Amino acid sequence: MRNSFTLSEAEVAELLEKGAPHVVRINMPENEDVSFTDMIRGTVTFNTSTLDDKVLLKADGMPTYHLAVVIDDYLMKISHAFRGEEWLPSAPIHILLWHYLGWESDMPQWAHLPLILKPDGNGKLSKRDGDRLGFPVYAMNWGTPGTETFTRGFREMGFLPEAFVNMLVMLGWNDGSGQEIFSIDELIQRFSIERVHKGGAKFDFDKAKWFNQQYIQKTDNALLAKLFEPVLKEKGIAFDAAYTEKITALVKERCQFVNEIWDHGFFFFQKPETIDVDAVKPKWTPEKQAFFEEWASGFDQLPEFNAVALEDSFKQLATAKGIKPGELQMPFRIMLCGGKFGPQVFVIAETIGKAETIARIQHALPLFA
Repeated sequence: MRNSFTLSEAEVAELLEKGAPHVVRINMPENEDVSFTDMIRGTVTFNTSTLDDKVLLKADGMPTYHLAVVIDDYLMKISHAFRGEEWLPSAPIHILLWHYLGWESDMPQWAHLPLILKPDGNGKLSKRDGDRLGFPVYAMNWGTPGTETFTRGFREMGFLPEAFVNMLVMLGWNDGSGQEIFSIDELIQRFSIERVHKGGAKFDFDKAKWFNQQYIQKTDNALLAKLFEPVLKEKGIAFDAAYTEKITALVKERCQFVNEIWDHGFFFFQKPETIDVDAVKPKWTPEKQAFFEEWASGFDQLPEFNAVALEDSFKQLATAKGIKPGELQMPFRIMLCGGKFGPQVFVIAETIGKAETIARIQHALPLFA
C-alpha cells in the first residue's frame, strides 16, 4: 500500500502539505490477543492477526463508525454499550482505540445482543424479509428521505406499545418461569442480563400478533374505544363514546389489532351491505318466515327489549311452532350481521335496539323467500 509505512517522512509531509487525499487508519498490532468481558458471552478473545487496519478518518475528513462510536461514548460518559452481535468482530478495534486514546479507564461495559433471525432461522431478519412475508420490521413507519415511499411499522399496523415491548423482550430472554405476558413494571423487576440468550431468536409474526391480542384483551375498554375512534372517523361513521366502548367490550376478544374492532363489529354501526342469503335459502320454509314475522310483531309486548327477554320469547315461540330454536338462530344472526359471525345474537339485537332489529328482519325476509 502507498502509505506512511512505505513512504519516507519527507514524502508524507510533502503530500500532506499539498493537500493530497488520504485516509487515517488504525495500526493493528501483529499477532496479539485482545480480550474483554462481555455481559452476555463472558470472556471473548480475538487475535489481531485476523483483523485489518480499519479506516478511522475518510478522505473527506469524516470519521467512520469505528472512531465516532468511541469518541461519542467517551464524551457522553456511556457506562454500558448494548449492540447486536454483528458488531462483535469490531469490538477489539474499539477496545484498542479506547486504549490508544488513553481512555481505557472510562471504557463502558459491553453486551452484544443476539440477533433477531428470519422466521426459518437462516440469517438476520431484514426489511426485505418483512416485505416478502408481509410483516413490519421497524417499530414505526420508516421512509426514505426525499421520497414518498415508506415501510409500514408495528405502530401503524396496530400494535400496542406495551405488547411490542413484551414481544421484543421475549426474543432472546426469559425469566425461567415460563411466563410470557409481563407488564412494564414486571419486566423492570425481573429482567436480568444473565438470562439473555447467546444464540439468535427466530421471529414469529403469528406469535407477535398473539402478544398484541393478549394486551388488547387486558386493555381498558374505554382506552381501546378511544384508540378505535380514528377508524370510525376515517369511515365517516358518527359515533357515541359510550356506545363505542360497549361494542369494544363485546368484540375485543376476537381482535389481534385495534382496527379489527371494525371487522368484528361493523354491523353495530351500520346495516350490513350484503346478506349471506345462500347460507339460509336451502333450508328456508314458509313456517320460518311466519315465525319471524310473528316474533318481530310482538316486540312491543316484551317487558324489556334486552337479550334475556328476546331469547326467552324466541324459544317459547319456536317451541309453540314446533321449530327447533337452533334452526332459527343462524338465520336471525345473518339478518342482523350479514353473515355467520359476531357475538351472542340476542346481545346484538339488544345493542342495536328494537327499531333497527325490526328493520333488519323486514329487510332480510323477502331476500330469503
